Amino acid sequence: MAGGDEHSSWPLGPFLNEARIARKLTQKAAAARANLSRTAWQQLESGQRADGNPVRPKATTVIAAAMAVDADPTRALELAGLDPSAFEPSRAGRPATSFAEARALLAQLTEPQRRAVIDLLRTIVHDTPAEPFREDTTLSGPEPTRWDPTAPPAEPPARPEPDSD
Repeated sequence: MAGGDEHSSWPLGPFLNEARIARKLTQKAAAARANLSRTAWQQLESGQRADGNPVRPKATTVIAAAMAVDADPTRALELAGLDPSAFEPSRAGRPATSFAEARALLAQLTEPQRRAVIDLLRTIVHDTPAEPFREDTTLSGPEPTRWDPTAPPAEPPARPEPDSD
C-alpha cells in the first residue's frame, strides 16, 4: 500500500484519524473542538503542510488535537516525536489560552478593569499578596455618594430659566 510509507513516517496522522472516525467527527468538527482551523487539522492527519514540507506542530497543538478526539495526549506527543512530559494531566480539560486571546480579551476591558487584571497577574507571577481592597479608594472622578435609607430624598437639580428676550 502506497500510503503505508507515509503513515510510518508520520504515525500521528492515522492515530488522530482513527480516533476522530471512532467518535464520528468530521475534520471540521474535530478542528473546532481543538480550537484549530480545518486546514491545520488536515495537516496534522496528513503530516504535510500545504507547501509539501513536513508539519512540525507544537506540543500544545498535538495535545489539543488528541483531547478533541478523546485520544491519549501522551501517546499523541510520542507519535509526533515530541516530549510526552509536555502533557500535564492537571491541566486536562482546560482550554488552551493563547496570548492572542488574552490580548483580545484585555482590549475589551475598561482601563480600571485592565489595571485590576494586570495587578492580579503581577500577584500571581511574583507570588506577592494582593493589596487589600479599600472601600475609600476611588479610581478617578468625584467621591461616590452612598445611599442612606434614613436620609430625606434629594432635591432634583434646578432647571435653568429660559431666556425671555
